[in-house]
Amino acid sequence: MANTDHQVRHLRSTLSKMEIALGAVRECIVWTDRQGRIKWCNEALEVLLEQSRLMLLSASLQQKLPLWLDGEALPSRLHPVTIALETHQGGKQRYEFHSAEQTHTLEISWAFVNIDDQQINVENEEGSVLVLRDVTQQCLAERQLQESKKNLEEQVIRRTQEVLETNARLQKESQQLQQLLTELQNTQAQLIHAEKMSSLGQMVAGVAHEINNPVSFIHGNLSHLHMYTKEILGILQLYQKHYPNPTSEIQDAVEQADLEFIQSDLLKILGSMELGTDRIREIVLSLRNFSRLDEAEFKAVNLHEGIESTLLILQHRLKRTLSRPEILMMRNYGDLPLVECHAGQLNQVFMNILSNAIDALDDSQQPQVTIQTSVIGEWVEIAIADNGAGMPESIRQKIFDPFFTTKPIGRGTGMGMSISYQLIVDKHHGKLGCCSTEGQGTEFFIQIPICQGQTSS
Repeated sequence: MANTDHQVRHLRSTLSKMEIALGAVRECIVWTDRQGRIKWCNEALEVLLEQSRLMLLSASLQQKLPLWLDGEALPSRLHPVTIALETHQGGKQRYEFHSAEQTHTLEISWAFVNIDDQQINVENEEGSVLVLRDVTQQCLAERQLQESKKNLEEQVIRRTQEVLETNARLQKESQQLQQLLTELQNTQAQLIHAEKMSSLGQMVAGVAHEINNPVSFIHGNLSHLHMYTKEILGILQLYQKHYPNPTSEIQDAVEQADLEFIQSDLLKILGSMELGTDRIREIVLSLRNFSRLDEAEFKAVNLHEGIESTLLILQHRLKRTLSRPEILMMRNYGDLPLVECHAGQLNQVFMNILSNAIDALDDSQQPQVTIQTSVIGEWVEIAIADNGAGMPESIRQKIFDPFFTTKPIGRGTGMGMSISYQLIVDKHHGKLGCCSTEGQGTEFFIQIPICQGQTSS
């Protein structure tokens, strides 16, 4: 008993010191119970919310901290405290918070906690811990960096032209500036790629998760509904057999409702619903295969599954439009072995190349995309070709350069093919090439080793 009292006193002393230390940090720290009510917070949260701790304790964190995402109010089910408490998982995301004086950009990290310590009489205390970091100034600095980069690019172009018109000394200076710009572009490309892949993977996996639960519920109950419906129809047929002459009121109702048609069509409807839920479950599986959030290392995967998952996501873009008929997708799949790779990264490459191929067919009257896979020694090759307008050699030579794009402003960043090149060449020790003929179309080919470490041609 004395030992326990000593532990309690030591714990209280430690907690007091921790509270003093946490009160001095700039990040807002808040701890909630299982119902999302605030149990403890530091002084930074009081400053952010402009309320005293006495007003915050035992209050709902969702009500005290309403959040916005992409210009829209965040639903209750997507609030970080709800995600932590319902999924028992941690995460990080940026949100907007509107105070009385300004709009804050908050980077919120959350985690689920479960404390169970019999020695100090704490039993199964569940809740969540959130850390809020105000990154408003950081976001402003990033935008300023973008503007500075744009100005730097324009300056480099002007200086390069001056160098060409003056002398060799300025030529050397221009090359140094160009090298600096290239390093800046590569650094920014890596940052954009990391953010893009993280956001895309989390979005796709989240959508698949949210869809899967209600669809599984519906699909699981359709079999019972089908059985119950058959039983009810069987009982109804027995009534018709043993009571063939119902009252006039029932007879009128049967004729008005067209009972015979309903009996024949009801089971067909249930069958169609089962096919529909099966199709949705296939789509959810494809979304999960595309995101591959849990695969951070090289794994042996079926590349055809990744291609098909990507095509399923792009299915809506293959349909007929006002400017062209439906795009014909030709598959010439070879007998590929399992390939060691980052499946999510390769799916991103497939997405970039196929999206560009679809864009190239906007005005085509017989649009077609051909995907061909084959084994070449210790390598596999995936060739993706379209029969669009093609591109001149001057453009083809630049398609893998960062920020180079032929699309209108707002439709492309010029990062897709540059990122794809890095993923294939740098991450998978492979090759990514392109050949194009004006008026005949464009073909991209991807070559990667079957096993990482085998890089001989």
